[in-house]
Amino acid sequence: MKALSITSSNASSSTAVASLYISSYENKITTLVLARGPSYKLEITSIIDSACNPGWLVVDSETRGLYCIGEGLGTSTEGALSTFTASSNGKLVRTSHSATPLGGCSGVLFSNEGGGLFLAIAHYQGSAISIWSLNHPSDTTEVEYEPNTPVLLQTIDFVLAKPGPNPIRQGTCHPHQVILDPTGKFIICPDLGADMIRTLAINQTTGMLEECPAFAVAPGAGPRHAIFVPLPSVQETPAMTKSVLLYVVFELTNTLTSYRVTYPPDRGCPKFDEIETSSTFGNNLTPIGAAAAEISLVGSDLIMISNRNSPLSLSPSSSHSSPVISDSLSIFCLLPEGAFKFLELYPAGGSFPRHFSVNKAGDLVAVGLQMSGKVVILRRDAERGKILEPVAEVDGLGEVTCVVWDE
Repeated sequence: MKALSITSSNASSSTAVASLYISSYENKITTLVLARGPSYKLEITSIIDSACNPGWLVVDSETRGLYCIGEGLGTSTEGALSTFTASSNGKLVRTSHSATPLGGCSGVLFSNEGGGLFLAIAHYQGSAISIWSLNHPSDTTEVEYEPNTPVLLQTIDFVLAKPGPNPIRQGTCHPHQVILDPTGKFIICPDLGADMIRTLAINQTTGMLEECPAFAVAPGAGPRHAIFVPLPSVQETPAMTKSVLLYVVFELTNTLTSYRVTYPPDRGCPKFDEIETSSTFGNNLTPIGAAAAEISLVGSDLIMISNRNSPLSLSPSSSHSSPVISDSLSIFCLLPEGAFKFLELYPAGGSFPRHFSVNKAGDLVAVGLQMSGKVVILRRDAERGKILEPVAEVDGLGEVTCVVWDE
């Protein structure tokens, strides 16, 4: 493994340190520390064994807990959920390990009105969503718990009536992500196999989920990931109809679509209305074999999307004086009423940017490059939104699946 950095004239003169966690299909979780002063320096501080091909990481910033969701690829018949805590020196210590349905690929923390903390997991191969209790409040169930061990509360299985237009990818239901809506009352799940956006209401007593009618999207589009962007109306009184914006990235068609999500005043299931759709490559030609992956809100008015298997023309890297082939990141500007405008394609720094995350300050983007086996840190102008330069990277990480900041 190599850790590389470059000097940036805009780096702070005083050293600031941030930690990141990286998962890979090599059953490893790697902890990186980024220091920035006269230059940026990215170093590996620890590597810990995980299990079952970890594909997603969830950080609980309040407890310094880390939840590792394992897909269980190959011959496995089940996935895994491993929990870790960060010790005083920053190293991870495993606290539990549980078997899950196969194919866990995304997770999100949520709570109920009774103070319970829960984890929802989307299972791609398992065609299911599972719900886990994390702090076990006494009024949710009579099951006896082991301390610090997640307990499975519920598994919701999905069945596809008939295969979709893409028989290889849509032969069964494939829940690909779970996210919490801005009201904290619903879980949203893009189902790539069923071409549906699933909505599940959180039972405020038990923490279990109750299915709402699913919203069908364009056949063969393959919804992968989504983000919410709140509107001022979401803060209105309960007696008024509320609405937010939902942006969905579609893997099979490489498109971005915005929706207005409206909540009825009786706290019923939300309604989805499509606003606009565009290629993730804007007016540029979509490369054959491209596959859109991650989507994130950057600041308050920009969306970033990663494009796999979509190499740009040669681009610079933080560790090479000569150009390199790179997949891309798409940048969109958000406009009023759910409209959006394509701004640019920026080199991701390598091959297959499966995942990326933006730090809280909004000035650094960590990109996990699966086929390059590395993580690249990009510096951006948080005020003007433009990515400025790559400043550090670490390679030799295996097939990177997820990269998250510990902030």
